Amino acid sequence: MKNIIMTITKSTMCIGLVACVLLWSCDDNDDASFDPSIRVNPLTITNIEPSSALVGSTITIRGTNFSTTPKDNVVAFTGLNGVVNGVVTVSSSNSITATVPSGAITGVVTVTTNREETSGADFTVTYPAPTITSVSETSAVEGAVIVVMGTNFSPLASENKVKINGSENISVSTATTTSITFTIPSGTPVGTAPIIVSVQGVEVIGPDFTLLEAVTVTVPINESSDDVEEALIGDEVGEMSLGSGDLEIGEIDGAGTPDFGLPNIGLRFNEIAIPNGAVISSASIQFTADNDGSDPVEMTIFGENIGNAPTYTDTNGNLSARTLTMANAVWNIPEWVTEGDKSEAQKTVDISSIIQEIVNRSDWTSGNSLNIIMKPSGASLNVTSTSAGREAETFDGDAAPELIITFLK
Repeated sequence: MKNIIMTITKSTMCIGLVACVLLWSCDDNDDASFDPSIRVNPLTITNIEPSSALVGSTITIRGTNFSTTPKDNVVAFTGLNGVVNGVVTVSSSNSITATVPSGAITGVVTVTTNREETSGADFTVTYPAPTITSVSETSAVEGAVIVVMGTNFSPLASENKVKINGSENISVSTATTTSITFTIPSGTPVGTAPIIVSVQGVEVIGPDFTLLEAVTVTVPINESSDDVEEALIGDEVGEMSLGSGDLEIGEIDGAGTPDFGLPNIGLRFNEIAIPNGAVISSASIQFTADNDGSDPVEMTIFGENIGNAPTYTDTNGNLSARTLTMANAVWNIPEWVTEGDKSEAQKTVDISSIIQEIVNRSDWTSGNSLNIIMKPSGASLNVTSTSAGREAETFDGDAAPELIITFLK
């Protein structure tokens, strides 16, 4: 009998142990129910009504297994710099009512309930009709960066488009709700027409915008008497040198007895096809090196203040007697390394203000001639060397100087 009781007791203990193991195993399976991939009733979004709306509007998100307590549902909208949360006002197990928050942009909407997250279809954030209050430029050329100021633009740059002179859907590079920035692309038609901005297909017409054509003319010296030197310092002050094979720029011209001395430089360019009053966007003179040179050289560049410049003559002081423009430019000339170089080092600084002053004169007409006068200044006023300054080719040398002007029309 005693053995029977002990056997029953052992059997009972084994059954209890198995039951504990089974219970523990069941608890482990219950924990797995938090994994959305095996959840019997997962959190879902089936649709969003409406699928597009203004910031501040109320939308309804339909789905399954939302919390009936509004604050336990987190509704997140896509924002420019991360997500922004809407305010949930009402919820049930299959619907949530939320407000589209400020800062939301078109993108995915997600709902998080009890640590589980799900996403639905993209939601489109719309904007009221845009307005244009100002444009940074009312005329420009290809490649110009334009800023349009206004209201109700999309902060998502791709949702804003620009039209200019029939060129549609110009891409916007940066945007806020009050400004958009774009670059005028190559191939945009030249002309004048209202600038048009559309935001998500809703258009607003702005002020007239003129796309100008940038025209570049290159005019070389074409006469022996049009690139000259005039002695500035020394025994031969005022003496003119016409027809030289090179120009001594910022160095002593040792030709003759006595030395010719430090010269002013005169350059006359003919038949310049630029209309009166044209807008000059850039201008420079391209030289070709006749020698190397590394000493500091500074030249101040002027124009002759006249509508149609006459050629130079060998009359003493012919260059310095001419009236100069108010506009001028200082050129600190880089080192010239090799004879024959024709690159940026041999190109003057921008002299567009000088050209602008001349073509704005009432006596300027397309096809006229203009003079550029270069005078030593700064360190170049005290030079004593006949080398290591800069020597440039001339019309009578191997390469005439060229005037390069870009103007708008």
